[in-house]
Amino acid sequence: MKEYVTDNLRNVAFVGHQGAGKTTLVEALLFNTSAISRMGRVEEKNTVSDWDDDEKERGVSLSTSLIPIEFENTKINVLDAPGMTDFQGEIKNAIRVADSVIVVVDAVAGVEVGTELAWEYAEAYQQPIIVTINKLDRENADFQRTLDNLKQSFPDYKFIPVMIPIGSQTDFQGVINLLTMKAYYGSGKDRSDLPADLQAAADAAHTVLVEAAAEAEHEAAVGLRGVEVQLP
Repeated sequence: MKEYVTDNLRNVAFVGHQGAGKTTLVEALLFNTSAISRMGRVEEKNTVSDWDDDEKERGVSLSTSLIPIEFENTKINVLDAPGMTDFQGEIKNAIRVADSVIVVVDAVAGVEVGTELAWEYAEAYQQPIIVTINKLDRENADFQRTLDNLKQSFPDYKFIPVMIPIGSQTDFQGVINLLTMKAYYGSGKDRSDLPADLQAAADAAHTVLVEAAAEAEHEAAVGLRGVEVQLP
């Protein structure tokens, strides 16, 4: 692994309820960036994050793992924190030292106790929060229901999708990136044109994203006008 300057380093904490799929998500990131040639599985006790014998035996993360991932000249230090509420100290420490927090939410179960705890700690340490809705290929998974659940659970936050799914449950095929307005299937390495039946939904979601970005930019500009600058 090459050396990186600070501008090209990111520390990101993956947190959420036990079983939301954080370790598997990290495994997928490693595979998609060619750090590993084969994805491990928690059930097969061969994931990179759960390396400890106790973790392999119990099938759950018991401590925070530091997983370096290289992507487009950036080194991302992923802190894969345990989801069990018995290990709140591990979760707090991971969030505290990170640059941002990714809260992983199960698309079947929605917001759970571990989700709320992770959110509370991220707020306490004033960390920016990104949500990943995971397990969209599972039976009873529902992206919109989970998104609505997040809005109801955390009403002080705005939830603006950056990606929307293509299909759901057994018909889940990939995602639409609302920034590039392209579809990504399978492992996501190749981009394609949008499915015709999702063009309208993608256009509407893209408009919401652009408006939210413009609103945030305006609020930042207004805030800067109120800052007094003293020159030496």
